[in-house]
Amino acid sequence: MYRQQLEKDQGLLMVFEKPQQVSLWMLNTLIPLDVGYFNKQGELLATTQMLPDGGKQLYHSPPETFYVLEMNRDWFNRYGLKPGAQLTLPESFKRH
Repeated sequence: MYRQQLEKDQGLLMVFEKPQQVSLWMLNTLIPLDVGYFNKQGELLATTQMLPDGGKQLYHSPPETFYVLEMNRDWFNRYGLKPGAQLTLPESFKRH
């Protein structure tokens, strides 16, 4: 929130207690973002582009979302990441 920019490969990883559908919004977010939704196994389920709008629009994930990765707009396209891509995290990030 309130950031004017993100570095090229900087972002935010959210980890949830259990797989679920989550809703995100852009309240106090000043830059456009891409969001990747991953299941518990780290498989990319879908991506969404979110635009700054003062938090008016809700963005809903697939129902089995466990990880959410927020990055600069077009980040997933730049790296050719499509549904099925694998998120690899250090063991310390994983919840069993």
